[in-house]
Amino acid sequence: MDLPPDPHGGGGKPGQNVTGFDRAQQASQVSGVQNVYFGDRGRAEEAAVSIVPPFGQRDENMPLRGREELLAELAVGQSRVQVLHGLGGCGKTSVALEVAYRAEQRGAEAWWVPATDASSLVTAMRALGRRLGVSDDGLDHGDAADVIWRLLAAKREPWLLVIDNADDPQILAGPDTRLAAGRGWLRPVTSAAGLVLVTSRDGDPASWGSWCSRHRLGALAPDRAAEVLADYAGHLPGLGTEEEARALAERLGGLPLALKIAGSYLAESAAIPFADTGLIRTYRQYLDALAGGHLAVVFPSMTQAQAREVIGRTWDMTLDFLDGRGLPDVRRMLRLLAVFADAPIPYTLLLDPATLDTSPLFPGITSGRLWQALRSLDGFGLIDLIPGDDGGKPVVRLHPLVRDTSAPRLDTPAHQRASYLDLAARLLRHAVDESAPEPEDPATWGAWQLLLPHALHVFDTLQVEPGDPDDALLTAAYVAGSAARYQAARGVQMLPEVVQRSVLAVHDRLLGAEHPDSLGIRYWVAYEMASAGDYVGAEAEYRQVLEVRLRTLGPDNPETLTARHEIARMKAAQGDHAGAEAEFREVMAARLQAFGPDHPHTLTTRHCIAYEMAERGDLAGAEAEFREVLAIRLRVHGPGYPYTLAAWYEVARMLAEQEKYAAAEAEFREVLAERRLWFGPDHPDTLVTQHWMAWALAMQGNNDEAETEMRAVLNAQRQVLGPDHPHTQTSAAWVDYLERQRGG
Repeated sequence: MDLPPDPHGGGGKPGQNVTGFDRAQQASQVSGVQNVYFGDRGRAEEAAVSIVPPFGQRDENMPLRGREELLAELAVGQSRVQVLHGLGGCGKTSVALEVAYRAEQRGAEAWWVPATDASSLVTAMRALGRRLGVSDDGLDHGDAADVIWRLLAAKREPWLLVIDNADDPQILAGPDTRLAAGRGWLRPVTSAAGLVLVTSRDGDPASWGSWCSRHRLGALAPDRAAEVLADYAGHLPGLGTEEEARALAERLGGLPLALKIAGSYLAESAAIPFADTGLIRTYRQYLDALAGGHLAVVFPSMTQAQAREVIGRTWDMTLDFLDGRGLPDVRRMLRLLAVFADAPIPYTLLLDPATLDTSPLFPGITSGRLWQALRSLDGFGLIDLIPGDDGGKPVVRLHPLVRDTSAPRLDTPAHQRASYLDLAARLLRHAVDESAPEPEDPATWGAWQLLLPHALHVFDTLQVEPGDPDDALLTAAYVAGSAARYQAARGVQMLPEVVQRSVLAVHDRLLGAEHPDSLGIRYWVAYEMASAGDYVGAEAEYRQVLEVRLRTLGPDNPETLTARHEIARMKAAQGDHAGAEAEFREVMAARLQAFGPDHPHTLTTRHCIAYEMAERGDLAGAEAEFREVLAIRLRVHGPGYPYTLAAWYEVARMLAEQEKYAAAEAEFREVLAERRLWFGPDHPDTLVTQHWMAWALAMQGNNDEAETEMRAVLNAQRQVLGPDHPHTQTSAAWVDYLERQRGG
């Protein structure tokens, strides 16, 4: 039999197309091969599936701690569709399982539908349809979701549907492009008997309908987290104290998955009967291992990199998903945030879009893209966006383990690590220049309080970074040096000098000891030495600076005059008041000519001259000088400026020294109020002012009030300065004296 030519260009070879109708499927034959299926033989077999809740995962010996309030809210929530979202490993599935268990205990029918992908979801929902009485034929049409939800709406007996791991809510949308339309596999529940509980990492409101109530599942509170840790560790007495368990639980961020890993490891290691110094057998040892970055200790057979991969894989999947949504900035943004310290990150101060755009990590980024990346990370629980309270700056918080596993490590290619660290340093420099350029100014202290831990952390990280990127290290050193100045201004002892010495070492190595920036840092090192009482050592440092500046800048240069001023200050501190005053007056004449009478440098030297006048007994003349300095400071800087308050304090002290106690007390009270406002109640300068006010009260015979004030000063100084500090001992002597006066 002759056949016509193949209409599909088969070169005259036989071909056949067959189309069946109703329950027959289409089949085709090309190149002589034919496959035709009809009826039920054409139905693809579905994978085995169960929609019974996995109650076997519940363990009565491992109670679900810290979630009682949430469980009650989920069971009787206003909305019949509840979405439980949060970071991977935070226990969403465990909470949902407990809700299902309690629902069945109350007589409800509960179904469990996995939604990790579209195929699993559809297979499980078809199984639910069959459970509701729908035949396979009824489920084979495109309206299976309509059929299932019509039957659910008609049910009068209580029921619960758990849709677990719906990390991509879009697969629940069905034929509509938006889940919010409520026409897909997830819909508003119209029956008072029904409740739907969805677990997802995605908490973005835009991903869900207005008819969905969202609940963010956060970390466990420290006490509850410690209990969970102890549960998995078997409450063995040799593990350590409750305080040590709490400390470890806090370090693990209260994340249930991490608590389970740590507790199970400790229980397993405790069961090994052989001595092994490499085993971790206590909460404290585990905490120390984590602090040292040794994540592999919880997985003895794995490398460090493999251990980090195991711990981090639960949220790596989230980042993969966000990458798939076309959000390339998200993963890199999380890594950048993880470069900063384990502290709240003031993102409106730090994350400058223009600075980000200069990095190869974020080319072309805009403020809109930046905000989208942060919102996406927050929506999936990888970070927490916390609004500022009472005018404070909004901040980002990272879960400790998210930070640990997201930060570029030493095994990351050097150029990638360098890119993140360089960008972090430049973001810090921009934040300091824009928001906190004068660390001694109290107006900048709100910003510095947030920037401080990140400034020190990035500097410390870059100092041990292989390859030691010079530009980034110098940038970070500048910020760290400014941070040390802020600490000194707030009255912190010792640490600022340590930081400044590290900054100086970097400058000397990279720029040379005579570079102007190196000399500027040496000045601050000497300043901190003097603050600690090492006047001889500080003078030696200042003289090194002066020698170079005289040689390179000349005698009248402002930097040279600053070094001379500080050397005079060291002379005065060592008792050479005549020599100090003579040097101050020479510096004063030069500064008047260079800057004028109202310049801060001129006023600083004039302040010191007044102090030396008082030291040689000219109290009235010193008071007059301090009052003139104060008047200019108030006009130029305002009452809250540290040097304004220093002049005001000296006016009060001069009055006290002249036995004008009532007038001195009044001035001290005003200075004290300002210092409490700007510096805080426990700043050393605040406490010194309070001490002098108490002394003025005692000199007027108000011993009871004086003793109360002096005791408050003493208690604070013991905490802030230590019991052996000279100021503390002076206050203690006065308290003893006032006690004797009261007893006598």
